Amino acid sequence: MLISKELLSQIKKIQIKTDRMASEILSGEYKSAFKGTGLNFDAIRDYQIGDDLRLIDWKVTARSQRAAVRQYKEERQLTIMLIVDFSASNSFGSQEKNKRELTIELASVLASLATKNNDKIGMLLVTDKVEAYLPAKQGKAHIFRMIKELLLFQPKSKKTNFKNVLSEAIQMIPKRSVVFMISDFINSDTNTSEFNFNFEKELKLLAKTQDFIAVSIRDPFEFNLPKLGYLELVDPESGQVTLMNLNRDSVREKFSKSQKDHLAFMKNQFKKLKIDFLNLYTHKMYIRDLLMLFLTREKRN
Repeated sequence: MLISKELLSQIKKIQIKTDRMASEILSGEYKSAFKGTGLNFDAIRDYQIGDDLRLIDWKVTARSQRAAVRQYKEERQLTIMLIVDFSASNSFGSQEKNKRELTIELASVLASLATKNNDKIGMLLVTDKVEAYLPAKQGKAHIFRMIKELLLFQPKSKKTNFKNVLSEAIQMIPKRSVVFMISDFINSDTNTSEFNFNFEKELKLLAKTQDFIAVSIRDPFEFNLPKLGYLELVDPESGQVTLMNLNRDSVREKFSKSQKDHLAFMKNQFKKLKIDFLNLYTHKMYIRDLLMLFLTREKRN
């Protein structure tokens, strides 16, 4: 498939920028964004002072009459999988970048990090179902294809359904992958009093065999509506129209509170499941936030 000069230029621009950002993350003493999630048995060797006593192989020790330990090596190459939410609410933006554009940039940064770490990376592009699947591979040509798919992707559905998406992802994503789910985590009922987390069962099943990380992308306008008089707010997924008088402080405060409560609710739900949750905004630089996430995970591991 031939691509236009404009698209080629756009892809290269994203590649150059995100490659530089990935190099910035990996600079200094921090050399690896993703840690191996498993250990492979390597060899039996004599016990040395300071070895973890839990690694002693008692059967070999009994046979040889010498303390012996099992030596392991970390699985270095990983599979990184991105679940990228392209439902309609992710197209909103009031800043230089909208949520979709920041999502594409972040996905490209993670892809560049994977390449620099000699890891494989793939992705699922989702709405209320998995609409596109790119198997995990390595190399700059693969990253080029990923960025092209992200830029050209036109979702068939406007809606969000994490329950369906995660059910499909369980079947598609290789076990023991590092999985980033990038979304605004907004359902059509976000503005109601009952927040929806009906995908907990599917999330638990996926997180049993994967290292799962949730990344929320939000726009500051969603939390701080300006005084614009009467304004029709349209839910991009359901099409529901709400007329609001934004000159009234109480209206703006109620809307802001509902958004902040929803974000806090989602963050708390992931925390209960011991899943890392990173919240990013379209008007803020995020490299430091991403770096802190990796550093925190490295210390914990």
